[in-house]
Amino acid sequence: MTNNLVRQITLSALVLSLTIICTRLLSIQNIPLVPFVRISIGPALIIFASIFIGPISGLVVGAASDILGIVLFPNALGYSINPLFTVVYGLLGLLPFFIFKGVKLIKKNYINFSIITAILGCICVFVTIFMCLNDSIILFGKTYEFLLWHKVLIICLSWLLSALTVVVIFLTDKHLIKKYGEDVANVYPIAVASIIVEFVVMLILNTIVKTIFFEVDFLFVFFAQTIVFFIDIPLNTFVVSLLGVLYKKVVK
Repeated sequence: MTNNLVRQITLSALVLSLTIICTRLLSIQNIPLVPFVRISIGPALIIFASIFIGPISGLVVGAASDILGIVLFPNALGYSINPLFTVVYGLLGLLPFFIFKGVKLIKKNYINFSIITAILGCICVFVTIFMCLNDSIILFGKTYEFLLWHKVLIICLSWLLSALTVVVIFLTDKHLIKKYGEDVANVYPIAVASIIVEFVVMLILNTIVKTIFFEVDFLFVFFAQTIVFFIDIPLNTFVVSLLGVLYKKVVK
């Protein structure tokens, strides 16, 4: 019992350190027009901590990575600790464990695959409708026009990224099962858990918080977050699945 607790604390501290480094130093952020968007493997590490170390570890890693990250590496734009963002990242670490356990009860991969494609399809439909109904956006007091080719490019890109996400999940599952066996690889449950928690926490809740904090239009932030969503899902699925296999093979 004691050894198990020590192992959990040690692993949690290691994952927390890696999350801060990946989120603050090895990430794409402060992008022009969308300073509230960040792309990194930080969320994948938080989800991994939740699923394989435990929900409390995930909660601590998620919340602490936000607090310690801003303290150790102050934001270039001058933003300080915001408890609402801390709650968001805490939930990102808490919920995947329970979602994963629930999804694991689904024995048929085609059901998980259907859930994945349905959520991705809904996001693509949203992007398509958003681009068709909006000819411009207002951001920080400035108006930016959408030309026809902008709309076509963004719509096509969203559907392409969605298709690539499905392909990455499928190939990751096949590769890990072939190399490590079906009992070790849990790609589809991880993918579903990642998609659901990203959709609820990062795409909806985080968008609400960013809308309040940055004082910008909700739909625009949601639209910007969908682009990150399409990048995060295959990235999260691959990283969490691979780390999960290594965890089972090496740590356990």
